[in-house]
Amino acid sequence: MAQTFDLRSWIREQPHKGYLANLDDDDHFVLETDFATAMVNFYDMAPDPEIVELHIEEKATGEAKFFLHFHPVDRDHSIQLFGEMVQALLAIRGHQRTEVLLCCTAGMTTSFFAQRLNQVAEAMGLDWDFSAVSVTEAYEHGRDKAAILVAPQIGYQAKRVQQVMGDVPVLPIPTAMFAAYDAAGCLEWVRDELASRAREAAEHANEADSMQTEGDGRILVIAVHAASGEVTIHHRVYDHGIVATEGRVIKRRLTLADITDVIDTQRCACKAGGKVDAVGVALPGAVHEGRVNIKVTREVDLTNGTDGFVMGDFLAQRYDVPVYLCNNANAAALGWREAHPEYQDVTFYSQATGWAMGGQGHVVGGRLLEGAHGNAGEVRLIVNRFSFSNPLHYNAFNPVDVIEVVGQVLAMDCATFDPEVVAVRCDLLPDMEEVAEELAKYVDRSQQPKLVHVCDYDECILAGMLTRCRQELRA
Repeated sequence: MAQTFDLRSWIREQPHKGYLANLDDDDHFVLETDFATAMVNFYDMAPDPEIVELHIEEKATGEAKFFLHFHPVDRDHSIQLFGEMVQALLAIRGHQRTEVLLCCTAGMTTSFFAQRLNQVAEAMGLDWDFSAVSVTEAYEHGRDKAAILVAPQIGYQAKRVQQVMGDVPVLPIPTAMFAAYDAAGCLEWVRDELASRAREAAEHANEADSMQTEGDGRILVIAVHAASGEVTIHHRVYDHGIVATEGRVIKRRLTLADITDVIDTQRCACKAGGKVDAVGVALPGAVHEGRVNIKVTREVDLTNGTDGFVMGDFLAQRYDVPVYLCNNANAAALGWREAHPEYQDVTFYSQATGWAMGGQGHVVGGRLLEGAHGNAGEVRLIVNRFSFSNPLHYNAFNPVDVIEVVGQVLAMDCATFDPEVVAVRCDLLPDMEEVAEELAKYVDRSQQPKLVHVCDYDECILAGMLTRCRQELRA
């Protein structure tokens, strides 16, 4: 087997602090805490180096919290990735309890009801926890909760909260139950509602719409984006436009090695079905002449430890196929427009939950607009000059504040590009009518572009990178 580092032996030699380890199966190691399980799986790919899979699953929810593949060739890199997995495993704490959030105008009346619900849950021997906040805080604090309960006095806001929160159930508390402080009845009602919704979800699971297009050869496309403290790398191999394989990497930090790990393992896995003819990578940050302009933070470092690092040249030298880089919002604009060819002038606005500002991609006259330095659509260059009701860093989780940012950015777009349509990816703003009302402060409704809410950002990016690769290959 071709490899230079024995990761199995190294793991066996490590002290197991904070977790239990089952290393009896030579190809499948298990690391476990009270809250999550990590798997280290080894796959033989002879004559190429084997592939290692690192996977963490939260016990309470079954949700993947960490997932990636790599070749254990480089000692330091292998140890680093294992260490990141262990850190992520140990960081998963206290989520086995069923946590429910109550909200009202200011969180005062619901806080007393939450206390009563906790008392009843304890008396019934249930591991449930109830807390209360104002409705504006619910958007930030409710994302990891089993449910959000809305007090009757703001019941009219339940629909909007549900639109923003997506998969988190939002339940208006029955008025009679809340007025009587019937905590026992409320607890049983919540349990029944959650059980019923879980059954319905299992019975009526919907598959996401595909945005596949015809393509040339076998193309590996990679979509990278971050949201809510998590980096997702979604990779897909298209074989003449048809999805052949796909998967995701889930991490807390993004480095260049994460990109090369995906390319290395996918090219190795694809050999049986034919080589990859091109690779497309969509990344955050401005992309120009092979450079990716994005600040180094605790979450992102794409510099490879070198000032002025040119990622495009590095990847071109490392691989024997063409590699194309693109900003992820630009790729999303291409992908969305590919699915809607009736539009010539398209703006794609993306703002991740928890981020104070977003990014954009522009297709003008059917062609992607990137600018002389790759800065077209880089909202970060101008947003700090705008004027808002609250300081910009308060906007991240409050849709009332976020809509100010979006409204002013779209007004700028109308003044510079005058797009026919704006596709908006922002979980906090699912109602495009509200966005149109905000934009009307600057642009007459009759002069506004059509506004369309987008749910699946990855699909747009992947389809756009496929289009970009096809364009480059045919150039």
